[in-house]
Amino acid sequence: MFGIYTNKRLSEAESKLLNQNPDDYIWYSAYVQTIFRDHRFFQIREDIKLPQDDDDDGVVLLFEDGDVVYFKTMDKSPTYDDEKVIFEICSYLEGLFKRPIKAYVVCPSDVRIDMSQMKFEGDGDVTIYFGALKNNTGEEIIERLENKLKNGEEFTVPDSIDHMLLPYTGFKNKEEFNKRLKHYMNLVNEYG
Repeated sequence: MFGIYTNKRLSEAESKLLNQNPDDYIWYSAYVQTIFRDHRFFQIREDIKLPQDDDDDGVVLLFEDGDVVYFKTMDKSPTYDDEKVIFEICSYLEGLFKRPIKAYVVCPSDVRIDMSQMKFEGDGDVTIYFGALKNNTGEEIIERLENKLKNGEEFTVPDSIDHMLLPYTGFKNKEEFNKRLKHYMNLVNEYG
């Protein structure tokens, strides 16, 4: 795929483990297609400097039909201030590209959004989509992937997608899931 981006979403150990050594494009595609049900091709443009903090992981995705999407992940439920920052970044992109902007924001599976608090208004044509995986299969996925690692089995494409989505996959018990996820990631790093 064309575009300007780096491989920073998956560690070297993860890429070696996963089917066909995926890059950032595959990582972003897994999220965009699974959570936002958007199956169009896109470019990842990490070369576009955004007015955001250095530790913010937001990037610009340019879709094949010309749509511009600001994509980011969050590790907590979004607040009014988060929405305001996202809106400001999207407004910047709207001025840069002279077209409506969408934001795809991946949230944890236990996200809580109080819509009464999300009344930020401003000028521009910006739409913000908050998405989350609302399932409770995280523990089972970890167990299946751990067994494949322990048995030296190759990961399939669905296994690789499950691995990439794992940090945002739902769970039955958050504390247990986080403990198992940490253990699983340690096994992955040892594998690499």
